[in-house]
Amino acid sequence: MVRVTFIDILAFQLFTLAMVAILLFYSGISDYLAYVRRGFREAYRLLRAQATLFGIIGIVIIIIGLWGETTWPISVVSKGVNTMGAYNILFYDPYLMLGIVLASFSACVMLRLDTRYAGLLALITGALSIYYGINAYGLGLTQSPIAMLFLYGSLGLTAIFTFPVTIFIDGIIIGPMLANKADKGSRRYVTMRWKLAFLGFVIFLLFSAASALIALAIGGGALAPHLANPP
Repeated sequence: MVRVTFIDILAFQLFTLAMVAILLFYSGISDYLAYVRRGFREAYRLLRAQATLFGIIGIVIIIIGLWGETTWPISVVSKGVNTMGAYNILFYDPYLMLGIVLASFSACVMLRLDTRYAGLLALITGALSIYYGINAYGLGLTQSPIAMLFLYGSLGLTAIFTFPVTIFIDGIIIGPMLANKADKGSRRYVTMRWKLAFLGFVIFLLFSAASALIALAIGGGALAPHLANPP
């Protein structure tokens, strides 16, 4: 049996996922209410503050993701069988992609660029996360495969519905800022395009709330066992 130094960071990862989901949910509601009540300039002011937090969390996630891709968990070969090698793929591929999405969205907001491209990147990341989750569930890679599947599914769907949200942001906040238009207060878009984007926004809020609850539940449940008996 090969003895290795093992650093268990799983609970922290789960709590960062919960932080991201909670921030997404709160940011979505507060930005929309700010837009309706005070117009796109106030909504953009809030969006910049939120983008700063997303950027910081994204950088932290990227650092952890890059580290985990190459070092965690270290493969342990026992009786000729690799017992741990697949988990860096399952736990860190989607995690690293999430960090890239958060940093990209933050940069777009701060630089007043179209956010829909970061949204498209989020859509791709979300679809891949669901694919990872389904495959991991089928292989039974974790001790709680159903909880893991729900987590990957809810986070993946949150990321997918980020795309219509960014289209919404570009149309009602970023676009008017770039055009330097007069603030119209609570003006609303009623075209079919914006109705669909708003529907995507509502679904995004629902899945971000579900993701936060699932991540908190799994992270809270994993903390004590991992403190007492790390894998």
